[in-house]
Amino acid sequence: METLVLLEAFVLFVAPGPTNALLLAGGIKRHRTLMLLTAQACGYGIAGGFWFSLHPLMPPGAIEPLKLIAALWLAVLGVRLLMSARIDTSGEADGISVFATSALNPKAFVYCLAIVPADIGPRAQAIYWIVLLVITAATGSVWVLLGSRLGDDGRLADRVAGAALVAFAMLLLRPFIASIAT
Repeated sequence: METLVLLEAFVLFVAPGPTNALLLAGGIKRHRTLMLLTAQACGYGIAGGFWFSLHPLMPPGAIEPLKLIAALWLAVLGVRLLMSARIDTSGEADGISVFATSALNPKAFVYCLAIVPADIGPRAQAIYWIVLLVITAATGSVWVLLGSRLGDDGRLADRVAGAALVAFAMLLLRPFIASIAT
């Protein structure tokens, strides 16, 4: 497994979004954070299993357009975060909400179909699935800790994550840029 894949996955999952906003709110309110992190892992685990099951069915030519779409989505999200006022932490952080937002979060789709190499076998897929769980647990913990330290001001976290998302989008676009340049 390449270090770049791990870095890309970390940046993807640490970026603000609905799941991380709920975890931040849980950290601010110090509201059953272990239960929230478990709900997050279950949601991403189910989503990852679903997307990985589709991985072998994807035609080889479909991965590149998916990467392009993922990169553009991440760039738009990153710019929106750079321009936003702050993360909304007003919602109640409960396990059902965290589970649902994780299971439906497009980050799992981007990870499973755009970051994970297309030509891997079932054993390697299992390893990448475990990596998904470990990385989401680590990034979720970052948001819970951030919430417990920052109070209710998430502007700095938005700016840093927005810049990281734009950089990550550029990493995903590098094969397209290289092919256009030649």
